[in-house]
Amino acid sequence: MKLEYVGICGSGLHYYETGAIGDYVVEPPSVLGHEPGGVVVEVGANVQHLKVRDRVALEPGKTCGHCGFCKQGKYNLCPDVVFFATPPVDGVFQKYVAHEAELCFKLPENVSTLEGALIEPLVVGFHAAIQGDAHLGQKAVVMGARCIGVVSMMALKARGISEVYVVDIMEKRLEKAMELGATGVINGAKEDVLERVQQLTDGKGMDLVIETAGTEITTRQAIHMAKNSLIL
Repeated sequence: MKLEYVGICGSGLHYYETGAIGDYVVEPPSVLGHEPGGVVVEVGANVQHLKVRDRVALEPGKTCGHCGFCKQGKYNLCPDVVFFATPPVDGVFQKYVAHEAELCFKLPENVSTLEGALIEPLVVGFHAAIQGDAHLGQKAVVMGARCIGVVSMMALKARGISEVYVVDIMEKRLEKAMELGATGVINGAKEDVLERVQQLTDGKGMDLVIETAGTEITTRQAIHMAKNSLIL
């Protein structure tokens, strides 16, 4: 596949700046990037569902396909996953990449390769919304208004939640969240987040909370702003 667009993920920035994430240590030379969209330039002899010039998005994780998780469709839990841009595996900040055909997904005619590169983070948001059983009649809050936070907000809206609030400490990010459909925003640097959530929910708490900021403060807040399961 010829790469046309690749998203820049926070994990890639972290690898670039610090050289490691946990036990995964970068040993140069190493290629980053795992959110690709591009065009097929060659296919294997047995590939039936793709052809040259098809626009595709790639699943960045290669899994075994044989373990219990893979057979149940929960391949994200495969213990033998090999993931783009996770040392020692190279990523896709390059011109071309060869990838398993079954992990290449043809894009609809109305979806560009630029949008295709955003599918991987979008799926993260949808996975969170589905795991949380997001549905009509709920109120939800997303902690963090960077890429994953914003797509999580959009996924919650797509799943039918009409009231979705977003929390961050940067006004520019909150403005983007409002532009993309948030019901309201809370600037944690200017107001008490927990108090504001209590006001928005008449003291009951949010039905669903998605934490994407990855800080201790927001994680603690997320726990306290979630509705007690015994409260109807």
